[in-house]
Amino acid sequence: MSVRRLLLVLAACLAVVGTPLAATAQAPPQTVGIRIVDAPTNRSNDPRARQYIVDHVSAGTTITRRVEVSNDTGRTQTVQLYAAAGSIKDGTFQFGEGRAANDLTSWTTVDPPTVSPAAGAKTLATVKIAVPASAGPGERYGVVWAELPAAAPPGGGVGAVNRVGVRIYLSVGQGTEPTTDFSVTTLEAKRDGDGNPTVSAAVQNTGGRAVDLSGELRLTNGPGGLSAGPFDAKLGTTLGLGQTEPVLVTLDRALPAGPWDARIVLRSGTTEKEATAKITFPDAPAAAAGPVEVEPDSGGSSALPLVLGGVGALAVVVAAAVVLRGRRPSRSSGAEPS
Repeated sequence: MSVRRLLLVLAACLAVVGTPLAATAQAPPQTVGIRIVDAPTNRSNDPRARQYIVDHVSAGTTITRRVEVSNDTGRTQTVQLYAAAGSIKDGTFQFGEGRAANDLTSWTTVDPPTVSPAAGAKTLATVKIAVPASAGPGERYGVVWAELPAAAPPGGGVGAVNRVGVRIYLSVGQGTEPTTDFSVTTLEAKRDGDGNPTVSAAVQNTGGRAVDLSGELRLTNGPGGLSAGPFDAKLGTTLGLGQTEPVLVTLDRALPAGPWDARIVLRSGTTEKEATAKITFPDAPAAAAGPVEVEPDSGGSSALPLVLGGVGALAVVVAAAVVLRGRRPSRSSGAEPS
């Protein structure tokens, strides 16, 4: 790729991602919220345990967690608190209809079951899970819901129930907790229906606990030594035991097709994995290049990567212009004006 063509590519990328859009002031949504307040001391470094109820216990054990219910609706609300069943399917944590039950919900109580926080106020409730001594081993899933009663719409009809919840991942078994582990098997370069480049990472849960995946993708050694990223992985991918599902990353449409060295980093709680593969994006929208098996992480990268996006792209354009100017034949014995 010529230097002139490279500068045109960088300028196009800068035009797309280098100028921040003006923020539009919006009023915060009026909602009722619920969040976990405390976590086990042995999980103080686990971000999942600060977001969900995550634990491993022996049969016959009782655990308690506090949750905080907040009211930002502008008036006093009566909120019902209860546990309902959950499951993991097709790469998502799925919620049961209404007050769907399973063995975990039969072990779980919320005290008090109803709270009435005033506008702008917060209140605490206690979730108690009493695992019976007869409980078999395995991982169970559920949700502690904070629900507003359905209000009939003007003119009559059926009102919609509004609820928010905190997930429960409870592993039951003797001895040490099953390991949390997963592996990335392939990366696949695609384009969505709008022509945006995407990367799909096939991930398999190889451990004994469910995983909630997050992470980012970086591209290096692209055309002309370009690098790009990081690009965030799409949130919401959850894998049950033994399940395999794709994790999707959407990239900037201005990126050249490649080839690229793609490196993805995924994590669930304190478990983190990396995978690398060489990919090239297809030309047509809604097309896929085919999965590529990941390679061992070599840790190598181009010596002087050119970064796409924002101030980095602008700096590269300026630096390249300086280099070009330095290579021009001198038209006089004096220095060129800056």
